[in-house]
Amino acid sequence: MNQQPRSLPPFAQWALTRRLPCAVLATLMYGTVLAFAGSVLSLPLLVLHVLTPALFALITLGGGLAFAMQVAVVAAVGVTLLTGGELGPGLLMLILYAALPVLAATTLAQQGGVSRSALNLAIGLVTTMLVVLMTGAGSDGGTALEYVRQLLAPLFEASRQEGMDPVMLLRIEEMTAWIFPGLTALCLWLVWWGNVMLARNIAVYYGFYRGDVQPVSSFSLPRTVAYGFMLLMLVASLAGGTPQYLAVNAGLVFAGLLSAQGLAVVHTWLYAKRLQIAAIVMYVMLLIQPAMVLPFAMIGLLDIWFDYRRNIMPADGGK
Repeated sequence: MNQQPRSLPPFAQWALTRRLPCAVLATLMYGTVLAFAGSVLSLPLLVLHVLTPALFALITLGGGLAFAMQVAVVAAVGVTLLTGGELGPGLLMLILYAALPVLAATTLAQQGGVSRSALNLAIGLVTTMLVVLMTGAGSDGGTALEYVRQLLAPLFEASRQEGMDPVMLLRIEEMTAWIFPGLTALCLWLVWWGNVMLARNIAVYYGFYRGDVQPVSSFSLPRTVAYGFMLLMLVASLAGGTPQYLAVNAGLVFAGLLSAQGLAVVHTWLYAKRLQIAAIVMYVMLLIQPAMVLPFAMIGLLDIWFDYRRNIMPADGGK
């Protein structure tokens, strides 16, 4: 923890402590992608858009749940007005970019808040994914898999026109359709939780954070997640149709959470043994070959019962 808290810059303090300026800032950050839809979006503007959840998490840590949700509603109305009255973008911002980060940031005030916030965020994203899939499938009168195939069809049309092998393209399209929703939710979880942790670091730096101070490497899931994951794998193995498809994608998200716990275990062990170079090599290898994450999922699953870090991490998280 920072022993000498700093004060926010005057403009930041003014903007982040008033509902309307804060909502305008959130609308501008979120609207960068909407403003450049169909054209080339620069990397800085894309980063600004991706940091929108961090803004909502930050104002939650500083102003509380009610203040943050009031800002979120005003910003969602602003986005709806900017898009000519379309409800979709505003609703997407309200739920995905505001409500879920606010929920995760609020959870940080609880005991074990770091792990709880990550889990709540994942549950929220999985629930959103399932609702979208079921709503889309119901509107088309087909299955969730067929709905995703329709969404992905334009992405593969260019490859067909370029004369790519039809058999190989069909296999790639089928595999992508099977894992696309779960993989998208998992990637959002990684980015969104990173936003929440960034907001926590900023709040700690400026001295207005009141919550769990454990490091990210303390991430640990309850046993209910392990039982739920095994149940999802059982449904994915025995069921068919839409239930199987939903179980596969929900299971993919929780497999990612278990992998994150496995990484936290190995990271903690390597640093306890002063093998920082090995830890860096581990992360580089994961970037090069993402399939290497599978053993970490098994480590994370076993850690739920055996708690490999109990004799490594001090009770205060090393602070």
